[in-house]
Amino acid sequence: MNKIEDLRSIAESIGLTSIVEELTLIELRSKQENANIILPLVGEFSSGKTTLINALTDSKGLESATKPTTATIYEVHFGSDSCHAEVIDANGNCIEVENINDLKNEELADAKVVTVFDTSTRIPASTIIVDTPGLSSPDPQHKQTLVNFLPKADGILLVTDINQQMTRSLTDFIEMIKLSQRPIYLILTKSDTKSEEDIESAKQYISKNCKIPLKQVAVVSATKDSLEELYTLLDSIQEEKKDILKRVDDQRLKNISKMMLKQVEELMSASLSDENTDEAIRMCQQELDRVKRQIERLVDSVADDIDEQERTTTRKFEDIIFDKLNTLVTGKSSDFDNEAMTTINNTASLLMNSYKNGIQAAICEKARTQSEREKEDGISLESLKSMNLSNIQMTGLTYNMDLNGMGHEYDQWIKVGVIAAAAVGTVAAVAATAGGAAAAGGALASGKAIDAIDTVSDVGSIISNQKAVSRIEKAVTLATKVTQKYETIENGAQALSGKVGSDKGLIDSMVGFVTDKLLSKPQRARAVRNYIDSSLSPDFNNRLKEISLELVNIVRVSLNEEATEIINQKTNSLNQLKAERKEQKEQFEQRISQLREYKTLLLTI
Repeated sequence: MNKIEDLRSIAESIGLTSIVEELTLIELRSKQENANIILPLVGEFSSGKTTLINALTDSKGLESATKPTTATIYEVHFGSDSCHAEVIDANGNCIEVENINDLKNEELADAKVVTVFDTSTRIPASTIIVDTPGLSSPDPQHKQTLVNFLPKADGILLVTDINQQMTRSLTDFIEMIKLSQRPIYLILTKSDTKSEEDIESAKQYISKNCKIPLKQVAVVSATKDSLEELYTLLDSIQEEKKDILKRVDDQRLKNISKMMLKQVEELMSASLSDENTDEAIRMCQQELDRVKRQIERLVDSVADDIDEQERTTTRKFEDIIFDKLNTLVTGKSSDFDNEAMTTINNTASLLMNSYKNGIQAAICEKARTQSEREKEDGISLESLKSMNLSNIQMTGLTYNMDLNGMGHEYDQWIKVGVIAAAAVGTVAAVAATAGGAAAAGGALASGKAIDAIDTVSDVGSIISNQKAVSRIEKAVTLATKVTQKYETIENGAQALSGKVGSDKGLIDSMVGFVTDKLLSKPQRARAVRNYIDSSLSPDFNNRLKEISLELVNIVRVSLNEEATEIINQKTNSLNQLKAERKEQKEQFEQRISQLREYKTLLLTI
């Protein structure tokens, strides 16, 4: 039997189902004639990773971040039939994206992975290039995303700006990768800023200090499309691909073997006698109790991180909502309130996904540092990585504004005033032309009431004329009657509006336009600020605190259940040995003999 078959047989025998699944994947890849090789680009923020990927693709559509805002992994597959992408969101849903330019970092902050398919043949189709978060990002979620992805990598393309000094985080990362037996290839970007002499000097210096052979170093300039050394490097990787994949998979098998050897030794030690078995079972229970205490300490230790995440998320929510609502209310809309509520709910949902991922990442980071500090086996976090938190949502936030009605409370009064003003304008026209009631009616009928209004200021200049006064008195009486009959006038305006496709009356539209300009927009802007400060932000923050408690409780329960399951697997194996000893001595001896064989075999792998 080969190594994989040996390990799978042992794993099945002692009930390690997750190991069986991992071994199956390794075996499948080993049998592929042209297996994929996964090469993540790793480097500091702004080292030029995304710019380099765009230079290699036909779509050239990935957005270069201006700040370390996303922990999203981008897997780029070359030689595809068309340029498109698939996004796996925070809830595990697959979303098709036809235009790669539509991929925006801010909108993808909570995506688990983005798979980009590109038609470029500059890179072999079996080479998958992966864009990862920056090494020195202050966000623990970014670091955790990178750490979680590295076990899938077959080699590392280390990207650094030729103009920058090698950072401590970069050199530490190199040492860590060397321990994992992954090959490291160095890519120096932005070489167009250096002379040939400076470039050669930089290559020699970095190669020597990082202990990376010169043949594994490429100098490029993506902006100048100077990528020849990178193509040569990738060609050499393809030539050595089988050996690279074999070394990586052999290391994975060694790690699996080491873990299984420890488990077999524990079973053998417990099998020496009933007393030993009982003691081992008690130790399993003690281990479970210890892990549960670790979990409680872990949960308590992230309280400050959660508080900070709450404050940061609430501030971000306030800023985004204010900007979006302010833009909304200073523009035009047929339904301000509906658009405002949609904006609020969408923003809350987006930030909630980011918040949940941030808490998960913080817990993973705390668990790692806690394990190092206490020098004990760490808490298993597999359940946390795959935890489905899609049912935790923030909905039904307080909404108590009436943006549609603001500034229009007195539209009806103003409308009456407009009609009355038209009538008063007619008074002036009558006084000036001695046209009497007929003139007033003519002004209204011919649609020149607005022109008549302009003559109101001239009334004072003719008031001394007795005849004019008499005419004015009659016209005022007419104006009063006209005002009282404004409904008839408005009905006529409504009919006129219908002919031009408007569902509002002509006068309604005129008044609405004016009041929207002068009253509504300023009122809405003030209302938005007051609403956010007094209602929305406090409500969001309170809901966030409730969700934090729920989230922490779910994490606590999940980690405890996972720990219990792991310990129960050990306990069940021990109880099986104990039962075999009592009931079937011969079968028990066979079992012990089998475990000895497993131990011998594992020591040779």
